[in-house]
Amino acid sequence: MTTGPGLRVLLVEDDAAFAAFLGLALAAGTEPAVVQAVSDLMGALEQIRRASPDAVVLDLNLPDSAGLATLRAVLASAPQLPVVVLTGVADVEIAREALQLGAQDWLVKGQLDPDVVQRAVRYAVERKHLTDRLVQAQKLEIAGRLANGVAHEFNNVLTAIAGSAQLVEDAADAEARAGALDLLRRAARQGIALSRQLLSLARNPPVNAAVVSTAGLVDSGRVLVQAVLPSRIQLEVGPVADVPVRLDPGQFDQLLLNLVLNARDAMPEGGTLRISVTAEPPHPAAAESEWAGQDPLCAVVRVSDTGVGIDPSITPHLFEPFFTTKGSTGTGLGLAVVAEIVDRFGGAIHVESRLGAGTTVAVSLPAASEPAEE
Repeated sequence: MTTGPGLRVLLVEDDAAFAAFLGLALAAGTEPAVVQAVSDLMGALEQIRRASPDAVVLDLNLPDSAGLATLRAVLASAPQLPVVVLTGVADVEIAREALQLGAQDWLVKGQLDPDVVQRAVRYAVERKHLTDRLVQAQKLEIAGRLANGVAHEFNNVLTAIAGSAQLVEDAADAEARAGALDLLRRAARQGIALSRQLLSLARNPPVNAAVVSTAGLVDSGRVLVQAVLPSRIQLEVGPVADVPVRLDPGQFDQLLLNLVLNARDAMPEGGTLRISVTAEPPHPAAAESEWAGQDPLCAVVRVSDTGVGIDPSITPHLFEPFFTTKGSTGTGLGLAVVAEIVDRFGGAIHVESRLGAGTTVAVSLPAASEPAEE
């Protein structure tokens, strides 16, 4: 990603005079940017789609959109895009919510000079680039931790393929041969699905959001989950409501695995890990923020363990990058990546825990209005 001269910045501001000031500020200085200005949200979304800018400077209040809904719309159209938010007043609460939603920085209109504007945009791009690299490193860490367990799963697949091939060769009639071929095809499909899941974790592809079934997501992710759990931990799955949600299936796998790995590490002596999905209204704490103006129904994915629990004093820090309670054995990226994925798809996270009595992490995802794709 370019961070020097030639940085392409989309400026979204409906005040012509202020837009002119920002344009001059970004185009001046030692690292001038190429600025494209639009005055409304629809124009911004079209320009993002057509020109793929390196960063966006976004006024939250536009003729066709107001408040954090403007930021949500931009991030929904391009989750990887660094966004610097413009506000008319120094509202710390709005700034905090904007950063939680995925903005990289915020600027108060009455407190700007050219150097501040240039620095904010440049740092936003650099921070986003660094975050993406950290997420990719964490993906590779997960893939490495999966290696031993997945090797066992692949051995099962290859054994089934080899055995089915032998059955085809030894089949005495057409019916027996057809049955053996069906077993062979099913084993091959299982191997293909497993390899695709691993590649979706190890690679860094663009976000590929689709309307998918929560039941299908949990079912397909179960093989990977089982692969990372030792025999001393019992896996229980259910109930699993079939709710359509809009997200990237590969990123859901990553989210689920991160939660499972944390639950596993909380049960060093063994225990029970449960995965469930329910359809219910949003959590009361999220009803006036994350779900404002959306369908009141959501899918709640819960990962529960019977482990050591979490000290209430550290709960607020769980999703901070590099925060870890595992000493040198933890990177502190797992739950930070979970939070980023959940924010990207308009969800919310809530943690319930008691020391010595286990932990439940609940991820709430907005239900899609259309049915799940095949």
